Amino acid sequence: MERIIIIGGGIIGSSTAYHLAMAGLAQQTTVIEPDPLYEFAATPKSTGGIRVQFSVPENIRMSQYGHEFYGNFAQLMTVDGDAPEIGLHRPGYLYLGTGEDLSNVLIENQRIQAAEGANVQLLDRHEIKSRFPSMEVEDIDVGAYSPHDAIIDPHAALMGLRKKAISLGVHYERDRVTHLEMRGTVVSKVHLEVGAPIQAEWVVNAANCWAPKFCEQIGMPVPVAPLPRNTFYFECDSELEPMPLTRHLGIAGSYRKEGRGYITGYTPYEQHAGFNWDVDYPAFDAVLWPNLAHRVKAFESIKMVRAWACHYDQNALDLNLIIGNRPGHVDNCFIACGLSGHGLQQAPAIGRALSELIIHGRYQTLDLSRFGYQRIIDNQPLADRGPIS
Repeated sequence: MERIIIIGGGIIGSSTAYHLAMAGLAQQTTVIEPDPLYEFAATPKSTGGIRVQFSVPENIRMSQYGHEFYGNFAQLMTVDGDAPEIGLHRPGYLYLGTGEDLSNVLIENQRIQAAEGANVQLLDRHEIKSRFPSMEVEDIDVGAYSPHDAIIDPHAALMGLRKKAISLGVHYERDRVTHLEMRGTVVSKVHLEVGAPIQAEWVVNAANCWAPKFCEQIGMPVPVAPLPRNTFYFECDSELEPMPLTRHLGIAGSYRKEGRGYITGYTPYEQHAGFNWDVDYPAFDAVLWPNLAHRVKAFESIKMVRAWACHYDQNALDLNLIIGNRPGHVDNCFIACGLSGHGLQQAPAIGRALSELIIHGRYQTLDLSRFGYQRIIDNQPLADRGPIS
């Protein structure tokens, strides 16, 4: 087998490189990454969550593999006796619903999740208050609680995968892909900003928010664009009981423990998509803080300490992964984009899936065909009724 070129060395690209390396294809695999410090990457700035609260079974199964993979991360990623620490802990996730419509979403989702073996419990307001007394729940009708859902250090996970892939023989090239050259139905060359063009038998487009540019070049346009995401770290003087990552389905923002304080996030879904690296500080005071204080009275007195901006590669069709090639049009280039905030938790399964497509020509473990490019051509959303983020 000739060279496999992966565009993007973030969590998806590095997971793909790792799985290819574990299949014996390390020497044939090159990852092109222009930002090896990952200053502009989404993963290191993410919430770091792994949850099973989806309604599409394949999404649930991808996160279940994410739980398995990250649960064994230290052992899997050990290099020369050095085992990376990703700080995995399981505070759980809690999604809240008010009113018949939102409550029914959580109830119906829980049936699907239970059928897939996911541990998700439906709680009424009294059970929520009993477990988490700091929460105000008078307006809550149903809570969906997944106690085993996890938080990890996303930067450590990314660097652990990258280091392991390199140790196995994968080559990471600091350069920028400028364009892809087609010959018939195959990508024949990958052109770089600095280095010479590379001939490749297989190409993986894992460039996250920059992936649509390369999709356009090969006749696979995708409804994906960067959507700004702001995260705020705040501290509270009160000592509170451990709480899960908590979000109300109808209210902006979630919160979870982070070190001495908490983090909360804001994604302005109503805004026009595009790169914006400026933190929207007024949104903390105007949108997030009132919602936080409504849910936890102790959050009426908090101090916002720092904030950062990143982006989701938002799939406007249905907020779900787009994976695979376009048979008969682009045979040897596989895309994996449009994760819409699910990249970290789904990366292990996506990397495994892409390696299977390259090696075997089909999925071997988890069939992700429903997330393929045909639904983009047909304009047929595969919507997930689970929480957006």
